[in-house]
Amino acid sequence: MACKGEQINDYLLPSIQGEKIDCFALTEPGAGSDANAIKTRAVRDGDDFVLNGSKHFISHAGHADFAIVFAVTDTYEHNGRQRNAVTSFLVDRNTPGMTIRRGPKCVSNRGYHTFEMFFDDCRVPASKVLGEVGKGWEVANAWLTAGRVMVAANCVGQAQRALDVSLQWAADRKQFGQPIGTYQGVSFKLADMATQIRAAELLTLHTAWKMDQGTMTDGEAGMAKLFASEVLGRAADEAVQIFGGMGLMNEGPVERIWRNARIERIWEGTSEIQRHIISRELLRPLLR
Repeated sequence: MACKGEQINDYLLPSIQGEKIDCFALTEPGAGSDANAIKTRAVRDGDDFVLNGSKHFISHAGHADFAIVFAVTDTYEHNGRQRNAVTSFLVDRNTPGMTIRRGPKCVSNRGYHTFEMFFDDCRVPASKVLGEVGKGWEVANAWLTAGRVMVAANCVGQAQRALDVSLQWAADRKQFGQPIGTYQGVSFKLADMATQIRAAELLTLHTAWKMDQGTMTDGEAGMAKLFASEVLGRAADEAVQIFGGMGLMNEGPVERIWRNARIERIWEGTSEIQRHIISRELLRPLLR
C-alpha cells in the first residue's frame, strides 16, 4: 500500500518547493541510535491506522505542516532476533490525537528547537502510508543517508569559517612584539586546519557527486559525515585555542562555532554509528 501520486504531490512536492514544512519523526526517548527499539505502534482499523506512542528530538515539529511518522506495524524474525517492521505515515498538523510540545533546550544551535510528539489513538487514513506497509526502514534510510551528506557539507562550511576567523586573528593579534601567526605553535595549527578542511571538502563533494549519480552507498555517506563532523570538531577546538580567552567569550566569533560543532557528531547518526555502517559495508562481502 502506498500513497497515490496525487497524494504524494499534496505533501512532498510543496515541501520540496518550500511551500510546506515537514518534520521527520523517528527518534524516541528509548530509541536513538537503536532505531529498531521504537515503541510507537500503528494498528490497522478498517481504512485507518491508529497510532499510539511518542517521539522526541524532532526538528521543526512546532511549525511543520505535516510529520513523517514511523511506527511499528508488525514484527518478524531475522537471524534469530525479533525485529520491528516499521511503516511511514504522513500525519497532518492538528490531527486529533497528536500533541506537539517544546522539548529540552539544546546548547548547540540556540535558534534550533527540539519538540516532543505524542500520539494517543491518533487515527491516520491508510491512504497516507508513505511507501509500503512494513517498508518504513527504506524510507528512513533514504532520508538519513542523504541527510548525512548535508551534515557533512554544513560541517565543511563551519570549519572553513573557523579557519577564516583564526587566520585573521593570527595576523592581527600581537604577543611578544609580533603577530601570533608567526609562531609555529599557531601557524602549524592553521596549516593542519586548512589541510583537514580541504580533505573534508573534497570527500564531501565526491560523495555528493556519487549521490547525484545514484551510485553512493550508505558507507560512503557515513564516511563523509564522520570525517567532516570530526574535522569540524578539531577545527573549532583549535580556533578557540588560537583565540585564547577571547575564544570563549560571547562577544567573539569562535564560541558559537565551537558550541554548535558538538552536535554534528551526534545527530543524523553518531560517529560511532557511522563507523559501524562503514565497517559493516567493508566486511559484509567477506563474511558471507
